Amino acid sequence: MSHKFQASVQHRGDVSFVKLGGVIDEDNELGDLVEKISAGTAVIDLGEVERINSCGVRDWVNWLSKLENNGTRSVLVECSPAIVAQINLVNNFTGGGVVKSFYVPYFCPECDEEKVLLVEASDMGPPPHEPPTCRCDECDLVMDFDDMPDSYFAFLSNQRRLAEPDKINGAMRNLGSAADPEPSRGGKVRSRSSQP
Repeated sequence: MSHKFQASVQHRGDVSFVKLGGVIDEDNELGDLVEKISAGTAVIDLGEVERINSCGVRDWVNWLSKLENNGTRSVLVECSPAIVAQINLVNNFTGGGVVKSFYVPYFCPECDEEKVLLVEASDMGPPPHEPPTCRCDECDLVMDFDDMPDSYFAFLSNQRRLAEPDKINGAMRNLGSAADPEPSRGGKVRSRSSQP
């Protein structure tokens, strides 16, 4: 089920935290966000983006370009599989930005469960990139990676280093603790059962 485009912006010093969700299509409101994001660093959370079409890709690339022209560096976090697909397909999808973290999709053939696991780009090491091991929450078997490693992780070969990682991580922790007084333990995971 697709949801309309959603966006929110919060600030901590010269770091803007932008959370996007739903569908990025011709009805997106990315252009309206340019004035709300100050020069400095924009941490853009893409974990809730379900889908992006060709009009959305065009607007996204133009939006990142406007942010960069305003003196904003982009750090993409929690990139959903839909976003990772576009990063791999569209040459300038990240602009001058860097991917800090992304979701990796898994499937359990035993239980028919799906799961995405949040992975830090810096933890992936040098090529060839292999998906981390992920266990099923239902049967505890090792899940199958639900894509082709060479194509899914291709963007990591062209990845820039994250500038000021401690500053970014600190701002994200501050925003996270303000929004969620009881953060979850361990890595971030989303699961979904397939209904018969």
